[in-house]
Amino acid sequence: MKEFVALDVLIAEARTAMEPLGHSTSTRWQYDYAWRKFQAHCLAQGSIVFSSTLAEQYVHKLRDQYEAGTLKPWKFKLIRKATGVLADYAETGEVHWRPLPRWGAPVWSSSLFHTTVLTQYRQHLKAAAYGRGTQEFYAVVGKQFLQYLERAGILTGPGITRTEVSQFIPHAATTYQPTSMRTVLSAVRHFLRFMEDTGITVAGLGNAVPRSFGRKTAIVPMLTDAEERQLLAAIDRTTVVGRRDFAIVLLALRLGLRAVDIAQLRVTDIHWQTHTVTVVQQKTGRRLDTPLLADVGNAIIDYLLHGRPNVPSPQVFLRSQAPYIPFMEGHGISHVVRAALNRAKIRQEPGQHKGSHILRHSLAARLLAAETPLPVISSVLGHANKDTTKIYLSTDTEHLRLCALGLEGIEVTGEAVR
Repeated sequence: MKEFVALDVLIAEARTAMEPLGHSTSTRWQYDYAWRKFQAHCLAQGSIVFSSTLAEQYVHKLRDQYEAGTLKPWKFKLIRKATGVLADYAETGEVHWRPLPRWGAPVWSSSLFHTTVLTQYRQHLKAAAYGRGTQEFYAVVGKQFLQYLERAGILTGPGITRTEVSQFIPHAATTYQPTSMRTVLSAVRHFLRFMEDTGITVAGLGNAVPRSFGRKTAIVPMLTDAEERQLLAAIDRTTVVGRRDFAIVLLALRLGLRAVDIAQLRVTDIHWQTHTVTVVQQKTGRRLDTPLLADVGNAIIDYLLHGRPNVPSPQVFLRSQAPYIPFMEGHGISHVVRAALNRAKIRQEPGQHKGSHILRHSLAARLLAAETPLPVISSVLGHANKDTTKIYLSTDTEHLRLCALGLEGIEVTGEAVR
């Protein structure tokens, strides 16, 4: 902890700690500019030492200027990020690159009780050998439940009652899609069962969690053949970023890989001699072997030879600017797909989802239209539950038409016609 250290000393140390990130000269200059601005603010407040309180006040002051239109967005983002680097270095003595957190996200004061419970729960999930995706999702839901309790002033296990549990469900529904709520309910029940088994809470709280949540059946979003061609054509493969993004989009569109698996794809996962790709799926923890199609392989080679930064990272896909590090989980991959869809002017209507899962849906729809058996599609997509694949039946409109019942033999009286 370097709280209340001389600010000029802290800036010098943070500058040195940032050198391994490989930032360009212009980026380093921008950080120095932002730090000078923050240092001037502190001096104006009569302080020559770093304080997280002063840093927070400074960022909020700039936020007001930004919202009033007197501070440009790039400058607010720069100063906010540079100030965050100082705060992180003051806290940990290290500098790690990370994206800016969403502004306005709720701050969790993390009481000792809740922090301890969440740490124990994470250890429990890991020991139970759940898939990585399941571990992360269950831990997120558990944390959201604890945050809800903390805001309600409940800081002990015995203080949790069925009332709080039942009231949390509609609260969670404001965050998740209706189609995701069944999984959320399972996560809540699992977390409550853990707290009950470890003696943190009384028994029976799980009974307050409903067994279903009015699951909505919707048509799975997908791209048409024309939209797929439009998407690929909109990616500029003459640039470094374009070569990378083209390979990413093809991996999702042709092989159906999840965003998180694309982000974690390693160079050694690609077997060029056998034309296959092998990954351990982050969501299920299961191994998936899939053919490496020619266009996908060529796109990856083009990126590796003419676009990828020359750094010793095992992951295939890296940031195009320093620091040259892999994407964090699947969020970066989803951002790449959304940006590509926007450039291609596809799915621009309000409320239309534009994540990388649409490309995965499109592959399933193509296979289904080609009369590929559901078990085969399930294997291609790496589904742990074969029934999951049935949701794609809604995309096969041609075969669904064959299932439609005619109206022959059904008499309609004149009175019924309006």
